[in-house]
Amino acid sequence: LETLGMDNVISQTIAACTQLSTTKTGALIVFERSVTLDEQMRSGTTINSDVTAELLKNIFYPKAPLHDGAVVIRDGRIAAAGCVLPLTNNTNLSPDLGTRHRAGIGMSEHSDAVIVIVSEETGGISIAVDGMLKRRLSPETFEAILRSELLPAEEQQRRRWDTIVDFVKKLNPLRREKQHDKKDDDQQNSRQ
Repeated sequence: LETLGMDNVISQTIAACTQLSTTKTGALIVFERSVTLDEQMRSGTTINSDVTAELLKNIFYPKAPLHDGAVVIRDGRIAAAGCVLPLTNNTNLSPDLGTRHRAGIGMSEHSDAVIVIVSEETGGISIAVDGMLKRRLSPETFEAILRSELLPAEEQQRRRWDTIVDFVKKLNPLRREKQHDKKDDDQQNSRQ
């Protein structure tokens, strides 16, 4: 999947999760990486669709038939929905974590997937990776983690470079004014 496509998938996922969080609508989204999730996908319904915020919100709408399971995103597309995930066996978890969080952690223990969880109790957004759960993420942190986990290192470097360039451009008008003033002075001096 080209980087531009994954960038859009991430943006659509962030938009959907932010809105689902506001309405305290539970969600469980699995981004498949190198470990294939065929078994989990067989437990759900094949979708094979572009990732859009609207479709994700519709899938997780509480009265929708697929809302209780997980969505699996493979190669930048919604591959399946209503999927059953393995629960973690970790007994050291906070008692306030429900089945959705336990399934997200369990999936991250059994694969290299990145799992996004929106709590229907609190609206909090969490990410599970490698058996670790990062909870109560701000929108900015949520986006940063998703991008760092799902975009290639070169793309992350390019995004950092773009940020630096934007920062320098903001400083540059002051510098340009000084340069123009100097040019005006030089032109006036050369005319004399």
